[in-house]
Amino acid sequence: MKAAGEDNCAKLVAAYLRSIGVEARYINPREAGLLLSSQYGNAHVLPESYENLRKLRDNKEIMIFPGFFGYTPEGHIATFPRGGSDITGAILAAAVNAELYENFTDVDSVFAANPKVIKNPRPITELTYREMRELSYGGFTVLHEETLEPLFYAGIPVCIKNTNNPNCKGTMIVPERKYIPNQVIGIACDTGFCSINISKFLMNREIGFGRRLLQILEEEGLSYEHTPSGIDNMSVILRESFFSREIEERVVNRMRVVNRMKNELMLDDIHVQHGMAIVIIVGEGMYNSIGIAARATGALAKSSINVEMINQGASEISMMFGIRGTDADKAVRALYDEFFSE
Repeated sequence: MKAAGEDNCAKLVAAYLRSIGVEARYINPREAGLLLSSQYGNAHVLPESYENLRKLRDNKEIMIFPGFFGYTPEGHIATFPRGGSDITGAILAAAVNAELYENFTDVDSVFAANPKVIKNPRPITELTYREMRELSYGGFTVLHEETLEPLFYAGIPVCIKNTNNPNCKGTMIVPERKYIPNQVIGIACDTGFCSINISKFLMNREIGFGRRLLQILEEEGLSYEHTPSGIDNMSVILRESFFSREIEERVVNRMRVVNRMKNELMLDDIHVQHGMAIVIIVGEGMYNSIGIAARATGALAKSSINVEMINQGASEISMMFGIRGTDADKAVRALYDEFFSE
């Protein structure tokens, strides 16, 4: 049922194009060889799909390929996460070694901040794969965050364009671009996070402590987002959707998992903090730039926003701040004013 909309739409579009004299045909994902893992609703493409799909290069017609779903090696339909049609297009572009992948959406370009929060935010004309990946992770829904992986490895640029305004140049996503030092290219924010906070005296002296903690989460089927830590404490940031209160009771309320943590890790304390948001500033120009963190935290402080977690990746193209979910929009406005005000 989930795949039927995309599939039937593709068949209708192909039929319509043929009816007006255009050489076009519908491509069945199973016959084309788009093979996915058995993680229904969160499937991943299998490596052999690229070799299978490469044969599509030989077709002369316009090919109408439905997005969002493929088939497991056993022949069962499997779907990507919500927004997975972007992923399908990226896989096809990589498989046929396309010169360009155009992704049509409902906006003229990628913007420096959410237009629902910032009035008339600055459009972004060009950004890198890494920058777009960070912004997508932080809540930019213009492109699914998993879309860029096959394009990154194939070195294929992406152009984001508006279906309703196709003459607009849009935004180009490229492997590398020229940048200005200190430049923040975008600000993203996403809510729906929680944090498992644990503490134990002399935690830093225990070899393998972090691995054992994360192994418990792995065995519970939980994936984590960030793990900021101190010498005697550690926080594991997860999405609320992966960590329901039902599971939390197994972790916190003296049941099996908390007993494992208490007994195997001998924790002094464990508690869960709900209702968090992650706000991210992104830009290749931040690399080795001085004062970015001071400006960001200063802007948040002026807006009376308490920073509960700071995390900067080794690539130094992004900086994340954990805040209360209720402060999400206020934080985006404060940071936008700091880095984009004329």
